[in-house]
Amino acid sequence: MRLNQLTRDCVTNAAAYESVNLRTGEVYVAVAASSSLLITLGAVKVFAHRGASTQYAEHTRAAYSHALAIGADGIETDVQLTADGHLICWHDATLNRTSNGRGPLESHTLAQLRELDVHSWKTQTADLPAEYGEATNQLVTLDELTLMLLEANRPVELAVELKITPANTGHLEDAALSWLQRWGWDATTSTLYPGGKPSQVQISLMSFSRRAVDRLAQTVPARYVCPLFNAHDGHALQLGASPASSTGPAELLGPSTSWLAHHASVLQRWTREGRTVRMWTVATDRQFQTARELGVQQVTVDDPQWALHKVQYPLSV
Repeated sequence: MRLNQLTRDCVTNAAAYESVNLRTGEVYVAVAASSSLLITLGAVKVFAHRGASTQYAEHTRAAYSHALAIGADGIETDVQLTADGHLICWHDATLNRTSNGRGPLESHTLAQLRELDVHSWKTQTADLPAEYGEATNQLVTLDELTLMLLEANRPVELAVELKITPANTGHLEDAALSWLQRWGWDATTSTLYPGGKPSQVQISLMSFSRRAVDRLAQTVPARYVCPLFNAHDGHALQLGASPASSTGPAELLGPSTSWLAHHASVLQRWTREGRTVRMWTVATDRQFQTARELGVQQVTVDDPQWALHKVQYPLSV
């Protein structure tokens, strides 16, 4: 086993163990000094949900910058189309909740959206670190976010969720595929080669829309296309139950945390079958630990700093 990094001693309750965390490319190993017990815990990748959205307003330059600065393994973002066809990082169908604007997002041009205040509903301008941008450039397009990840100059994944609406269906998938080609996307590795130069940015595409997922999978390998679902998705519950049930992409799967309580056995079956599970949105110590015990390999979180600490020190309290 090759060890990439030896971390500092971690503290455990009641001095039950004197432990050292050894981080490898695939596993985290806790060695108990007081016995011959060897505990192996699966590695968990941490995706920052809409950026570091606990600390800064979601989908803003500050939220993405902070997630990259603290070492998140991946960035999760939602995308929609503006009225003039730009891919914008935005979750809601309207502007009301996360800006000082009103009305449907899709009825506004990019220039109009640039005029909005998209951050002070959560973070005052005075609290924005200079390196995280100014109040006037917190709105981020998908192209701008892509450039941010490339400039991080380290391995990082970008998980792009397509927010399908009746008005954008078909158009949003086309725009996402065009974005991939524009950045020199390589289908074999799903990494970007801007200007023909290799990068360390890997892409996956996600959606709750089965139709969109199937359409994307005609171009993008199934291991990089992630169907998303809530607890009571009958189709998802049948994935892997029989050969006939595995229609559509099923190598990378995105269940909600409600699956921890209601469908733990299905999660275990998926991971045993070699599928990758990317769970959203993990928010508590108990959810994180249960997901890890069930073999979940990737978690999407609002607070990546908390989750990275849980990964680095799995026996900490």
